[in-house]
Amino acid sequence: MQLLSQQLPSGGYGYPFPSITINPMTFFEVTGYLGSVPEDPLNRYLFDMKVLEKDDPNIRRCYIMDIDFLIFVKKLITVSKDLSVNITVTCPDCKKDINKTIQFNHIRFKAIDPAIMEGSFIELNGRRYETIVPTVDDFMKVFQKYLVYRKLEDLDLIKTIALIKDFEFKGNEVEDAVVGAKYEDITMLLALKDLYYDRVEPIQVECPECNKNIKNEEERRYMTVSVNNLIVDFFREIVRYNPIDATKIQFKQVRKIG
Repeated sequence: MQLLSQQLPSGGYGYPFPSITINPMTFFEVTGYLGSVPEDPLNRYLFDMKVLEKDDPNIRRCYIMDIDFLIFVKKLITVSKDLSVNITVTCPDCKKDINKTIQFNHIRFKAIDPAIMEGSFIELNGRRYETIVPTVDDFMKVFQKYLVYRKLEDLDLIKTIALIKDFEFKGNEVEDAVVGAKYEDITMLLALKDLYYDRVEPIQVECPECNKNIKNEEERRYMTVSVNNLIVDFFREIVRYNPIDATKIQFKQVRKIG
């Protein structure tokens, strides 16, 4: 699958390549993935990035905000030929199950402002820092430290630290400033995280039972589903979205003896 750079959460800002190649996994690759993928979230994230890199070496030049989406795309095209996912959500109010089919083209991103893609200057813990929009190569300069020393194991926190430029030169200072943030510094870090990582809009699911008599749009009730949580089990989802009929397996006639 060729995914145009402008179809990514970053809009392909500054990319020197027009598209990224992502291929569905074969049976051999799925079994290998399931047998090798680490349970630890940090090593699993590294493992998923390496799986993407086998499809396209330009992955290393992609922004991390795009990588998170591409990991989902890799799973989606592996389990579904028509790029759709069927989900069931239980309404928290009436407790009824709601079935919804989500098409790839239903996925929306928060509009990207080119101004934020050049980075910024922030004040954190009384010091001035420059931020960047980290690519995989940028992120790995930070990530490798935590993979080895395990001082932090929260992936979201490590991604936030990776937004600060020159981590390799003053890593302890940057880490302390982020981890020890208080008050408005926390608000600012959450805003940066929202700007540079949480770009995929959650899927909204409406409960027809609870909303059947509500005409005012502002009063209607919706549930949200994260795109990243749509595909949990490869084999279960492959079987679910790719059923076979009687022509796929044809048994031989049983021979009569005597």
